[in-house]
Amino acid sequence: MRMAPGTFAVDPEPSGPPYVLDGSSGLLIESGPSGTVVLNPGDGIGLEPHPDLALRRGHCCGMDGEWGPNLVCTCGAVIATVYSDCYQVQELRLQPDAVERCG
Repeated sequence: MRMAPGTFAVDPEPSGPPYVLDGSSGLLIESGPSGTVVLNPGDGIGLEPHPDLALRRGHCCGMDGEWGPNLVCTCGAVIATVYSDCYQVQELRLQPDAVERCG
C-alpha cells in the first residue's frame, strides 16, 4: 500500500492513461491528469465499480486501472481509479476535476 488508511497525498505528476511514447527512453509513460488525490484503497467509501465492464478489467486479484477511472460515485459520476491487482501498488486515485478541497 502506498498510503496508510486515513491519509492522502496530492500527486503533481501525470497519472494513468493515456500512455504516450517517451522519445528519450522509448518507453510508454503515463500522461493522464496531474494532481490526483492518492488514498488507501479502503478509504473509497461509497464508491462503486464503473458500470462499463471494460473499465473494470483486471488480472487475478483486482482492478488494474489501465483503462482509466473505474469507480463511480453513487450518483453515477466518474470519480476515481482503484489499482487493486496483485502486480501493482495498491492505491485509490481521485480524479482532480471530481473533488473539491474544503477547509
